[in-house]
Amino acid sequence: MEPYQIALVVVGGIVLLYTILAFFAGRFFLKQAFRPVAYTLEEVKTKQTTVDNVDYSDYDNVWSKQPFEIDGTQGKLRGEYIVNPQATSTPAKVAIVVHGHTQNRLITIKYATIFYNLGYNLVIYDHPYFGLSDGQFTTVGGLEARDLTLVVDFARQTFGKDSFIALHGESMGAVTVLRVLALRSDINLVVADCPYSHAMKFFREKCRQVVPVPSFPIVDFANLISTVKYKCNFNKVDNVKVVQGTQVPICFIHGTADPLIYYYHSQKLYQAAQNPLSELHLFEGALHARSHLFDPLRYTQIVSDFVTKIENNTTNN
Repeated sequence: MEPYQIALVVVGGIVLLYTILAFFAGRFFLKQAFRPVAYTLEEVKTKQTTVDNVDYSDYDNVWSKQPFEIDGTQGKLRGEYIVNPQATSTPAKVAIVVHGHTQNRLITIKYATIFYNLGYNLVIYDHPYFGLSDGQFTTVGGLEARDLTLVVDFARQTFGKDSFIALHGESMGAVTVLRVLALRSDINLVVADCPYSHAMKFFREKCRQVVPVPSFPIVDFANLISTVKYKCNFNKVDNVKVVQGTQVPICFIHGTADPLIYYYHSQKLYQAAQNPLSELHLFEGALHARSHLFDPLRYTQIVSDFVTKIENNTTNN
């Protein structure tokens, strides 16, 4: 065998071996994303109270909570709705607060409290696969908006078909509340805390953080498996395109020290926002999904001012 032929065989073998390893790495990467460890309600509440000092006293002792169960895309969606005795406006004001990856509805209480104090009724629920909801997998925001639209229907059936609907989402939940804007036109405002702008960009960044090799073809194999098995194509989870196609006012919030979803994602989304009432707020030094804990007074003021501004603008129009 000639030397060049030996070289070709060696190179071909290396390429084949790397391709095989990349395939299995992509499958493992996808499993970590789509079938992660999911915390129980008790685990989330314990960490929030003991580590993050989140106050659950109103949730435990004051709020009038009612459990609900509706049909979702992977079985039953389960959550709670809270009738606020101070929510006397007509039409009713309803905030649906959406949790992030590995979490469940109890992570949203610190955000739900802001809306409750603004006179909103509340709806909190567990994404498929998380908390008490059914489901065999998550898609990290890729397909979760299909379930959120069912929750919006439930909210309108419960509080009135003409309800003023506010959405708040954190991380994967932020992606979900943005993506639902491509499915419905009856959302009044959105608060998106640390979303990603495009799934493929996000997954490539995460891959490079985990393994010091190019993300191609690892993420591409993961996407192939995702597309075939879960009907979720990373390339089609383009939140910039969604934001460009809606007039709903959006408040983007992001920590500048976020190591999971870099804050440029929110900057890019804000630049695409069509409604001039949209806002972008960066929390200098805050980590992923920690902006509220980093500066709760500023966070509460930002959300409160934004919500009030949109309410006033809606009333005036």
